[in-house]
Amino acid sequence: MIPIIIRKRTLSLIAFALIGAALLFLGWRGNLLEKKLIPGTPVTSPAVNETVPVSTAQPLSVAEQSGIMAVAGATFEEQDFFVDYRLERERIRGQRVEWLREVINNANSTADTRQKAQEHLMVISRSMEKENELENLIRAKGFKEAAVFVDERSVTVIVESARESLTTEELSSITGLVSRGTGVDAQNIVVIPRGIE
Repeated sequence: MIPIIIRKRTLSLIAFALIGAALLFLGWRGNLLEKKLIPGTPVTSPAVNETVPVSTAQPLSVAEQSGIMAVAGATFEEQDFFVDYRLERERIRGQRVEWLREVINNANSTADTRQKAQEHLMVISRSMEKENELENLIRAKGFKEAAVFVDERSVTVIVESARESLTTEELSSITGLVSRGTGVDAQNIVVIPRGIE
């Protein structure tokens, strides 16, 4: 029998993939942390009524994402940065999806509010697909690791690099790939090299 060696990083990636797949499946079926609402019972998450538009429930901005990651980053081990970044990104999105599902299932929500919440869920779903696809494509370009955050108007890409900065060719290659994959203009794409220490 041949012994199989599994590194901690590989095991973490496998666990993340399984958890992500399970969350997507449960979310798709509508069972993810879904609370049964009794008609007339208010939602316990942020107050939702007919005067508050769903558009206030936008995804976290790049600055907010960076702030969360900066605070949490102090405890991350360098080799696990990308795994931890993805886990934190999915945790934040999971909370937003849960809140949107509560808006959709709340009997007190207007039809227009429910429609906007459903549209926002679709935007989140498309962003998740694009992020995963782009991360794989960037790794296929020769980068060891990448993390992507897609917003409606901008994209942030973090790539593992042996140097402090990327060459013009590498930067152009990543920016072009992301622009084609998302439709976001090149000036709205930020590429951040994360040096190996």
